[in-house]
Amino acid sequence: MGSVSLAISKAAIEAGATIATEAQVSNLMIEDSGRVSGVLLADGTQVRSSVVLSNATPYKTFMEFVPPNILPDDFLGAVKNIDYTSATTKINLAVDKLPQFNCCKINSPDAGPQHTGTIHIGSESMEEIDSAWRDSVNGIPSRRPVIEMTIPSVLDKTISPPGKHVINLFIQYTPYKPSEGSWEDPEYRESFARRCFNLIDEYAPGFSSSVIGYDMLTPPDLERIIGLTGGHILHGSMGLDSLFLMRPVKGWSNYRTPLQGLYLCGSGAHPGGGVMGAPGRNAAHAVIQDIKEQS
Repeated sequence: MGSVSLAISKAAIEAGATIATEAQVSNLMIEDSGRVSGVLLADGTQVRSSVVLSNATPYKTFMEFVPPNILPDDFLGAVKNIDYTSATTKINLAVDKLPQFNCCKINSPDAGPQHTGTIHIGSESMEEIDSAWRDSVNGIPSRRPVIEMTIPSVLDKTISPPGKHVINLFIQYTPYKPSEGSWEDPEYRESFARRCFNLIDEYAPGFSSSVIGYDMLTPPDLERIIGLTGGHILHGSMGLDSLFLMRPVKGWSNYRTPLQGLYLCGSGAHPGGGVMGAPGRNAAHAVIQDIKEQS
C-alpha cells in the first residue's frame, strides 16, 4: 500500500502539485462570508485556498478543524453520533527468518507462494471469530485473536537486510479501553503481543523465536499518531446505517459540506474505506463541477 501512495504522490507532483509533510493543521480559516479561505498550520503558516479537501475523519474535520459556531447544530449532532468504535491493532515486526507453516509441509528458508499473499490465522470457523469478537465487546483483548499476516519483504527486497524480513500483522479484536489493564502499560502491551505470537506458533512453530523486534499500534495509538478517531481505520463504521446516502451523515453524501469550499475526500465519505481511492476521485469531480458552475 505504500507503493500506491508513492505512485499517487508522484503523479500529483508531475501534474504540478506541491506536497508538504510534517505540516500539522491547526484549524481551517473562515471568511466573514462563511466560506473557507485556507488552513492554518500549527507553526502559524497560513495556506490560502478557496477550496479545501479534508482526508481526515469527519469528526476531526468538523469538530476539531472547523472553528466553533460555524456549522449547524443538527449537522454537528449527526457527526458526533458517528460510530468510531474500533477493535483493530497493527503489529509490524522484524524477523530473522520466514515462518514455516505446518500446513505446507515445506522446510526451506526460501520464500514460496505461501509467503506472498494474505495469511489468515485464528479464523478457521465463524465460532472462533465470534468468540474473539465477544471478548473485545466485554473489554478483553481477544484470547485467540483473528490475525491477518502479510510479508512485504518477500516481494520488495529493499525494505529489509538480506536474510531478514518484515512482517505486518493486522489483528482483531482489541478494545479501545480494556476493562482491566491499559494500553499505556508496557507489560500489558507485551502480554498481548506475545499472545499473538504464540498463536502464530501453533501454525508456524518457532515464529516467536524469530522475532527481532516489533512496533505495536493499538486503537489509542492509531488515534494519537495518525489522527484516526477512535483508532478506526475506515474513518467510521461501515454498517448499513452509515453507507451510501448516510455517509458521512444523512444529507451530505456528495462530498460537499455545510461550509462552502470545504469537501470531504477520505474514507469517511462514500463509498468508505479500502485501498481504492474512490472517495478522493469522486470528491475531486465534485470540486471540478462546482468550480465550472461558479466560473
